[in-house]
Amino acid sequence: MEPLSPAKRLTVIVSAAVLTATAGIVGYQDYSRQPLSRLMRAGLPLLDLTVKLRDAVNNDLDANTSLVGSNDEVPAGDDHCPALTGGDVGSGTTMDVTVQRPADCPKKATWYVKKHPVAFTLNFNQGEAFLNWWDAQPQVQSLVGNRFVQGLFFGLLQSLKVKAEQLNLEGLQGEFLAQLLRDAIAANAELHYDMAHASQGWVISYSRSDSQFADQAMPALAGVLATSGYRLNKLPEPILETRIGLQKLFFTQFRERIYLAQSLEALLNVIDSIAPQSRRSDAPLSLTLRSEAFIDNLLPVLTGAPTYPLQWDFVLKDGQLGTLNLPAAAWQAQLHGQLFEGVLASIPHDAFAGVAASLALSPDLTTEDWQALAANGPSPNPPGIEPAGVGLVWDFTADSPTGAVGVIVANPQQPQASAAYSQYLKNPDLGAECAGGSLFLAASSESLLTRMKDACNKQSLSPLDWQRGAEKQRMQAAQLTAFINPGAAVRELFLAGGAGVAQEANEFAPRWQQDYEAAKAAMRQEGDKLFLSLPILSYAGRIEGDSSAVLAGKLIAQEGGK
Repeated sequence: MEPLSPAKRLTVIVSAAVLTATAGIVGYQDYSRQPLSRLMRAGLPLLDLTVKLRDAVNNDLDANTSLVGSNDEVPAGDDHCPALTGGDVGSGTTMDVTVQRPADCPKKATWYVKKHPVAFTLNFNQGEAFLNWWDAQPQVQSLVGNRFVQGLFFGLLQSLKVKAEQLNLEGLQGEFLAQLLRDAIAANAELHYDMAHASQGWVISYSRSDSQFADQAMPALAGVLATSGYRLNKLPEPILETRIGLQKLFFTQFRERIYLAQSLEALLNVIDSIAPQSRRSDAPLSLTLRSEAFIDNLLPVLTGAPTYPLQWDFVLKDGQLGTLNLPAAAWQAQLHGQLFEGVLASIPHDAFAGVAASLALSPDLTTEDWQALAANGPSPNPPGIEPAGVGLVWDFTADSPTGAVGVIVANPQQPQASAAYSQYLKNPDLGAECAGGSLFLAASSESLLTRMKDACNKQSLSPLDWQRGAEKQRMQAAQLTAFINPGAAVRELFLAGGAGVAQEANEFAPRWQQDYEAAKAAMRQEGDKLFLSLPILSYAGRIEGDSSAVLAGKLIAQEGGK
């Protein structure tokens, strides 16, 4: 055989190198895109679960149509292998670790999951646009760096700082979870909050095919970091568990999406309750709040449907807010043409949240009228032409740190109707009239009722006084108005537990106590500066016919926060 010339030998070597590299890349991509069951390491402890669904009062639910639940019999135990249960049992989300089971017992358990509507979902419709906006917002960065935020989300924020090098992840560098989170946002992420599982109710999902980091992150999570896992017959992939820093993390893949959660129970509830959004908003960011998570029997009566999602769209442009979108509903046909001004005037200007609608609530409703409303919903007859209004206020006060609710009813045509509304109150002392009897006020706390009366009597400010009255005309022209003051809620949240209570200075107190009170005072001062810098989100608009409502949003600077 004729020996190869140097040029031909070089060509063969280069070709072999290219083919080897190409095969390596293809092989790596094929490996990294494998399902989790093929990525996890051999011998990883797995527990087979029979998931039982329960409602809020622990009644068992039928799981025939469930994506995760089962109607199978609960695995029975015996003296040698006691039954193993976990999930939403007892007073918390736990597994009964007191049960001692020999190593030869079957790795099976019954897991109870509280089934409840997912409270809200934050959709990153344009993830890259959101990240660019986030990176260009110094006020947002200062908010995240604030001591209050750092303390409240200490575990998560510390875990976001854990580097791949600390986790012994070969080939990866930098803050692992932070990279994973930013990549998820750019890959059509959906952040869910399942309030049935409180602080452990956060779940994020994103498209694996749109992810730039999944090819590195999934092999690292499943093959290196996972410490245990769970298998369900109805799910094609196992749910794996790991801990990164102080953060416990549950993750799986379902219908081409990666799910990451703080708790197994919240993960299962979200998968079972929320299908990925097929039609996305044109806005970069949207927030959907599901009314059925907060209201049960009243919702079908007022809306004619078991669900009523509210959607906020955020345009993420300087000086612009976005819109609040409400689905068409039966109650909207009963809106009067004009909102009675006194309803807005009776809402404290610095309350946490408020809603006002040009609805009329007659003081003459009989038991039969209420029964007809419950059975048939709002009347199909068109409303009158006179101004009307009903308002709701949600606020945090000294005598109700968990929140107090106020109600405002306008009846300018019957100014002596307050007595008729008072009959609905369990405590008549928590009701009052204002504006010569044209308004009836009620609240769940005395301090909120006092604040509402002061606003109604113009002894304090109301939303009509925002920005020195510049918003008055916009709000008067609306049939529906709503606002939320994030600073009011955040202040109560951060200063709970006594941090917001100032003690009298006492020079004879021990030095440690003086230093402690000085630290609290500095914290309150820093907090007030932060809270007043957060704008009020205000929405107002009208409804034409029986169509859905689109309320235009506007950012309102708080008094003292400019």
